[in-house]
Amino acid sequence: MKYTKRFLKQVMDKIKKIIRRSIKHDLISGSFFVLIGTTASSFLAFILNVYFARSLSYSDYGTFASLMSLITLVTIPASSLSSVIVRYAAQFFSKNENERAGAFYIKAFKYILIFSAVLNIGIVLVSGLIMSFLRIDEIGLVIMVGFSIAIFYIATLNMAFVQSMLRFKLLGILYLLGGIGKLAFGVLFIVLGFKVLGALGAVIISSIIGFMISLVVLRKVIRGASKKVNIGRSDIALYAVPTSIAIFSLSSFISTDVLIVKHFFNSHDAGFYGGLSLIGKVIFYFTGPIPIAMFPLIVKRHTNKENYNNLFYIALALVLVPSIFMTGFYFLFSNFTVSLFLGGGDYLMIAPYLGLFGIFLTIYSVNNVFISFFLSIKKTKVFLITLLFAFVQIILMWIFHSTFSQIIYVSIFSSVLLMISLVLYYLKINEFKFSLK
Repeated sequence: MKYTKRFLKQVMDKIKKIIRRSIKHDLISGSFFVLIGTTASSFLAFILNVYFARSLSYSDYGTFASLMSLITLVTIPASSLSSVIVRYAAQFFSKNENERAGAFYIKAFKYILIFSAVLNIGIVLVSGLIMSFLRIDEIGLVIMVGFSIAIFYIATLNMAFVQSMLRFKLLGILYLLGGIGKLAFGVLFIVLGFKVLGALGAVIISSIIGFMISLVVLRKVIRGASKKVNIGRSDIALYAVPTSIAIFSLSSFISTDVLIVKHFFNSHDAGFYGGLSLIGKVIFYFTGPIPIAMFPLIVKRHTNKENYNNLFYIALALVLVPSIFMTGFYFLFSNFTVSLFLGGGDYLMIAPYLGLFGIFLTIYSVNNVFISFFLSIKKTKVFLITLLFAFVQIILMWIFHSTFSQIIYVSIFSSVLLMISLVLYYLKINEFKFSLK
């Protein structure tokens, strides 16, 4: 009995030690703060979306969901831009080259400002085509979409710099404040009768809030910028182009389906699918902070030639485990989940599809970790794989789109093929070793 108690005490001490080490781990602690901020922000966003779904007509909500998918598609390069900024800014900060980081910020801001203006003008010029494809008749909605995209790109720069500085606690706060602003103004604008226009206005204001606060935080970096520092534009461009394609291709997996449904289905069905997509993406919003925190940490270790594969394994586990549990919940309690988020009613018709959509989002979330990992260590050829299967999804959905089930099965099939290819690519460039050091 004495030896048994001693053995149990040793086991408990080791478990406590592992827990302490895990809590102090850069990825877990960083992810925790980002997770709190993004989870709270996502929760507020879902409350707002539920409010939109219940306050707007099915047709108006379908229009809003399709416009948000359009915004997501057009702002996908912002995600790749963020990856590029974090990749190089984190490298500068890890070497204490703050003057280069400041110079990088100023140059990036100028380019993004010009790009945003040109993009905004371009959207206005093709507004007729957008209205025709999405079957909407208010040009003001398209103008609001263009403006929201421009603001989003500018705000992305600051958020990326905060991330590259490993200021995860601040990053979480910025996400939270943006969510609060979106909720407050979204409800206000709907109450005032602005409908879809008001919903889009709330998105714009949340981006402005995040930009203004982060600008105050980054003032020291901006002021300390050197005008004589060479940033290495060619190297950045060689990294930026394939990175942009990779992230655009990956993000299209959860955007083009909504657009395809809006194009081929009637307005009511498009609204139902928008609600399904909204609930399904809870998985991605919940696990998304993991690769966000992982990316600059791996960049730092890769730059300093330290072991980084263990971070990838931990990130993969942290994404996969909760995603599987949430998907299981969707299968077991689909009616309850739909009623919780969308108030039931006619929306209950999407309940049978919720578990399948959960499988799709689980696979997508795993693929997101793989892509973030490859880009953080400059393995940019991964864009070829991602682009290929993004096209596979689009082509198959264009052919098979008679029912929601066909749309979802096509997405699952394409995502599984992508995941298998990414695993094989990883095995090709790395020795498959698991380390907890």
